[in-house]
Amino acid sequence: MKRKKLTASMIALVMSVSLPMTTYAANWYLEDGSVTVNADNSGQTVTQGSGSAVPDEAPVITQRNSSAETSNTITINASENATANVTISNVNIGTSSAAIATSGKGNVNIELDGTNTLKSGVDHAGLEKNSDGNQGKLTITDENENGKLIATGGDGAAGIGGGLYGDGNDITITGGEITATGGDCGAGIGGGTSAGGKNITIAGGKVTATGGKGAAGIGGGFYGDGNDIIITDGKVTATGGDYGAGIGGGNHGEGKNITITDGEATAIGGLNGAGIGGGLQKNGEKITVSGDATLKIQGGPTDEWDGAGAGIGNGGSHNGDFSGSFTPVNGAETEPDTSNLTTGKIEYYAPGADMTKDEPTSTILGSGQPASPGETAAPVEYRMQTSASEPVQGNGKSTGYKAPVQGRFYQVVGQDGKNMIFATAQKKDVLAIAADSDFAMLTGKMEDIEALRKQGVRRIIFATKRATSTFLVSELLEKRAYGEIWSLIHDGENVAFTAVEKMMDISSILTRLQTKFKINATEQ
Repeated sequence: MKRKKLTASMIALVMSVSLPMTTYAANWYLEDGSVTVNADNSGQTVTQGSGSAVPDEAPVITQRNSSAETSNTITINASENATANVTISNVNIGTSSAAIATSGKGNVNIELDGTNTLKSGVDHAGLEKNSDGNQGKLTITDENENGKLIATGGDGAAGIGGGLYGDGNDITITGGEITATGGDCGAGIGGGTSAGGKNITIAGGKVTATGGKGAAGIGGGFYGDGNDIIITDGKVTATGGDYGAGIGGGNHGEGKNITITDGEATAIGGLNGAGIGGGLQKNGEKITVSGDATLKIQGGPTDEWDGAGAGIGNGGSHNGDFSGSFTPVNGAETEPDTSNLTTGKIEYYAPGADMTKDEPTSTILGSGQPASPGETAAPVEYRMQTSASEPVQGNGKSTGYKAPVQGRFYQVVGQDGKNMIFATAQKKDVLAIAADSDFAMLTGKMEDIEALRKQGVRRIIFATKRATSTFLVSELLEKRAYGEIWSLIHDGENVAFTAVEKMMDISSILTRLQTKFKINATEQ
C-alpha cells in the first residue's frame, strides 16, 4: 500500500516538473490600471498597476466602456532578439504622457481590433516609437480587417513615431484604417521635432497621415529628413504641414529613396513643401514609382518669402536674403524613375488646385496602359499647360502669340497663347515631344535644359502634324550667351528656332526630319 502511494506521489511530482508553465490569452481592462508588456527570450508577461507579472503570449488590452477616455497607458518592451505581440481592442486613451510607448531592442507587433483612439501629451507621440528607445521594428496589423487606429501626437511629436527629438524609424503598417496626426513640428508618421523618419513601409490598409506645422505627412519632423520610405499596397494620403513635404522631409529636411510600387497614394506638400521630396529649401531625389502604383501629387503653394514646392523634387526657396531684396524660387522638379511603371500612373496637380475637382496639369502613364487597341506604350506624359503671359517676338512668319508661364522643363502653347495638350516619350537619351496641331511652340529656359541634360537627355525631337525637327541639348546650351529663354516654332512646314531675349536665330543647330514621328499614346 505504501509502495502504491509512493509511486503515485512520484508520478505527480514528475508531471508538475515537466509540464510547461500555463500561458494566458486574457483580456486586460485599462480601467483597472496601466498595462506593461515585457517580452524576452524566455517568453512574454503582462503587469497591470502594482500587480505581479503574469505570463501571457497574446494579451488583448481593452476597456469595458470605450466611450469613456482613460488616462491609463500601455507600455510594450521587447528585449533584443525577442518579439512582443499585443492586441488593442477599442481602447480610448488620453494622457499627458505617451498613450502607447514601445521600448527595447526587440520587435513589437500590434494587432488592431475595433476603434482605438490614442491622444498623447506635449512631447509625446500618439503611438510612440523613438528609435533610441525602441531599436527594433514596430509592425501594425489588422488580420481580422476590423481595426481602426486614431493616433494624435502632442506638440513636438509625431502621430506614430518619435516624441520630442525622437526619430521615428523602422515602422511598418500592413492593414487597418489608420489616421495619424502630428502635433506642431511632428510628422503624421515619422519623426518628432528636429528628428527624422526612415525605414517606413506601408503594405496595406487605409492610411491618412498629416504632419503638424513644419513637418511631413510621412517622414521628417521639423528640421528632419524623411528617407527610405516605401509604399507597396493600400490607400495612402500624406499631407505635409506648413513647410513640410507630403512624403519626405520636414521644414529644412530632405526626402530621399522614396519608392511606391503599388496601391494608391496621394501626397500633398504643405506651404513651400514638395508633394514628394524636400521640405522648405531642401532637396528631394531618388524617387521611384513602379508597377501598378497610382499616384496623385501636389506641391505646396508659394508665399511672399519662398516659392512653391515641386510635385516631386525640391521644396521652395528664395534668392537673396531677408536683409535685402529677394525673390521666391519654386522648387525644382525631379523626374521620378518610372522605368518599371506598368499599369500605374502619376498625376500632377497645380499648387492650390482642388484635387477632387480640377484636372491634373500632367499625367505620366505606365507602359502597360493601353495606347490604342492591341497596343501598349512606354511611359508617356501628358501636360496641360498653364495660361500664357508675356508676348514673344518671334522671327519669320510666326508672331503674335504669347509665351507661357514657366512649367517644369518646357512648355507647349498654340498660336492663340492658349494651353495645349501634348505627349512625350523617352527612349534612352532621346526625348520626343509631339503636338497634334499644325502650329505649336515649344519653349523653355536654359537652366531647365541643363537639368534635362544632367538627367541623361542628349537629344530632343519636336513633332507637329507637318514638321519634325531635332536638336542636341549640348548645342542649345552653347547658345546660352544669347539669353535664357528659347523657342522652337512649327507653323505648318515652317520652322524657326530663336533665342528670345536677343532675338537671335539659332536654327542652324536644327536637323529637319523628313519622316513623321509617332508616339503611341492617346489623350486620357
